Amino acid sequence: MVLPRWVWDYIRVVMENGSYAEVRGWLRDAVAPRHSIRPSVSEATSPCPTKRDAYLRRVAKVSISSSDSLTFGRLVHEVFLAPLRLSFTSLSELDSLFNKVIGDYGELGARYKGALYEVFMKSVGLALQAREEGVPISVEPLIPGALIGFSDFIRPDLIVGFIPVEVVSSPPSGDDSSMGRKDLAVAAYALAVEAWVGHPIDIGIVLHITVNGGAKFVWRVIKVDDALRRTVLDLRDTVARIIEHGDDPGVAGNCPRSCPFYGVCHG
Repeated sequence: MVLPRWVWDYIRVVMENGSYAEVRGWLRDAVAPRHSIRPSVSEATSPCPTKRDAYLRRVAKVSISSSDSLTFGRLVHEVFLAPLRLSFTSLSELDSLFNKVIGDYGELGARYKGALYEVFMKSVGLALQAREEGVPISVEPLIPGALIGFSDFIRPDLIVGFIPVEVVSSPPSGDDSSMGRKDLAVAAYALAVEAWVGHPIDIGIVLHITVNGGAKFVWRVIKVDDALRRTVLDLRDTVARIIEHGDDPGVAGNCPRSCPFYGVCHG
């Protein structure tokens, strides 16, 4: 079923009285962009309060190396998605699959091997349940984004049925700064699916994986209301304006240290 049973039950409760939204992906007037540039979802929902990271990357062409927290996040993503992404015919294949994924990350994968294996096996259980119950899953599907003013294609971590699911991980340091912006990413994916298939998407899921001595999964059901929809579209237009006009929005007063451009802005 991919999503735990209680998550499905909670979704039923949340949606018991239905949902209404004025901003839908198929309503062109509601989602039409104000600028010709079409940013990515990650640019619109980045942790930078002023979106200077988009200016530095797209206008100033500043290149940076990946931070430890970003690399760790990618590792957890790959470990979680691997059993859902790849078809396995026997349980004996799983250890080889796991070792291949963490092997690509060298010492980092070896250091957290025990906790990562917990993440992997939890995902295996979800994959087996989904296979048994016939729940349709798409892993990192390419969804047209231009219809709602984003980049040509956007890619949520998962689509379960029609529900977008985003996975966010916390390193052992416990930095949870990306939690709120994942709600906005889910809203963008919901709008894109609506524009693509004409089906209302009123719910999204954010899975928070904590790896700190062990693996912990926290599932959050996100009601994709008009406030979230309008906020992510406004952020889309803010980033598009910065890139289109080459305006440096300046350094934010509360930069998260997890931002890959923190060292650029603060020397």
